[in-house]
Amino acid sequence: MDPLITKNKGNFSAAIREIIDLIDTMLNNPDDVSKVIDGLKTDYNFTETIMYWLIKQARGKLIEQEVLDNIIDPAKIVLISDLEKYLDDMTNGGNWQTSIKMDNYDNNIIPSGVNVILTGHSVYKMEFLGGIISSFLVTHKKQEIVSLKREANKLIVGFKQQHNTNLAKQSLVRYFGYMEDILLEVSKNFEFWKCIANLYRQTNYNMVVIPKKYYNELLTGTGVPGCLTAPIEAIHRIPVKDIPLEKLILTMKSVYEHMGIVERIDMDENTLNIYHGYSDPRAIETIEKLLLGVLDAHGTRYESCCSENLIVLSRANTPVKEEMSRSFNVQRV
Repeated sequence: MDPLITKNKGNFSAAIREIIDLIDTMLNNPDDVSKVIDGLKTDYNFTETIMYWLIKQARGKLIEQEVLDNIIDPAKIVLISDLEKYLDDMTNGGNWQTSIKMDNYDNNIIPSGVNVILTGHSVYKMEFLGGIISSFLVTHKKQEIVSLKREANKLIVGFKQQHNTNLAKQSLVRYFGYMEDILLEVSKNFEFWKCIANLYRQTNYNMVVIPKKYYNELLTGTGVPGCLTAPIEAIHRIPVKDIPLEKLILTMKSVYEHMGIVERIDMDENTLNIYHGYSDPRAIETIEKLLLGVLDAHGTRYESCCSENLIVLSRANTPVKEEMSRSFNVQRV
């Protein structure tokens, strides 16, 4: 308590209010309370600890436009060189311990591209500053993020000029705002996600997610449901047949693994190795047909071989070795 009273020049009420505000801010992260308490020894430690904790909590979230404009005023910062100098002055004046350099730009106002290089010892601080700079460049300099490289004590963000604001914003979300949609959904339906998270945790993620229409086919016993394309089409917002094969396979891997349909999908050139995690031959055959159905819907024909642990799918124009066929023979029921 003494450090806060000293900080507020003897004003006990102000110190109490600061403690209340601090507790309110940290309710969702009780494990971090001890770290902040340790930082109360001096005003410097208090400020540094709070700042570092807040920066960690902001990871994957985009800074609000109003806040961004308060940090970097677009009316005052017009030139890229001015932005670099301003950021350098800003980070040198605090506890950021991060240097910022901007290079490879051909125009000082709206460049065709630019690289932002952040160097420091804290990944969290570099990412936080990188997100602020990227938000400014995307919003006010018509830039799109095309690359993000992490090296030892260094973060390099590459940009190119992009007049399509939607594409530019998508790149910003992809690299620095990847938690935005998740947090929005959780905030909109907190009780639902609280229940789901607890359910997955208690079952050690031994769950399967399927669309309601697909589930209805299982309940009504109308036969083995058709190929499971709805989740993939929902993600890409186009029919399966219009999705490039490479993207389709990557999406199948991500979606079917996280839905719990299969345990793992490995890709090797023209071959897919599916570790299905089932023991009943009927279940294995159903999974095989499901996966082949998705690829058939795309218009690409695959051939399959199965075993107790593995389903191997190979492009129809890629010969399947005879010994592989013999090894992956499974008893049908």
